[in-house]
Amino acid sequence: MTRVHEAADIPVFSERLDGLMAAMLKGEAPNVGRFCGYCYTPLGKRAEACAHCSRAVAEYEPAPKLPPEFFDLYKRMRKRESLIVNSFAFAGLGIGLLLFIVLVAIAVYRYDQSLWMLGGAVAVLIVGGRVLAGLLGGWIGDSIGYEFAHKRLVEEWAVFEREREQRLGRAPVADAVPGAR
Repeated sequence: MTRVHEAADIPVFSERLDGLMAAMLKGEAPNVGRFCGYCYTPLGKRAEACAHCSRAVAEYEPAPKLPPEFFDLYKRMRKRESLIVNSFAFAGLGIGLLLFIVLVAIAVYRYDQSLWMLGGAVAVLIVGGRVLAGLLGGWIGDSIGYEFAHKRLVEEWAVFEREREQRLGRAPVADAVPGAR
């Protein structure tokens, strides 16, 4: 397989592994099976190479289960993503609350407690806060969170991979990210 993308462009966790690990952490799937010995992507019973990292089964013996350290990588990645997305969502709620306070102040001091103005302020609080939280958290925060968490995951994967190779007595692998072979 030729190297088409930079290492950081290739996900450490395959889409299939990502879904399986989420199910394992929820207790919906057991941590047993046949996994690539290099990137831990689930392998079929007769697979001779990993579809994600293209490493041969003969080169990296399949693992019967995922190691606990690997779950730690996954949990840290998800925690980073969640922290950033939630921070942006709460910022959106905060902006909605500030707009509400400003509109209430205007209604009280400028328009002599106008019922329409207070109603508009409540609408801004409810609808505007929700919309801003969705936009900032679900759109902007999501992309920033994914990029940040993925970048850190690539760095942590390189350390994990190097330590694993040393522990197993193998020579270091040239690529630090699965799929960048």
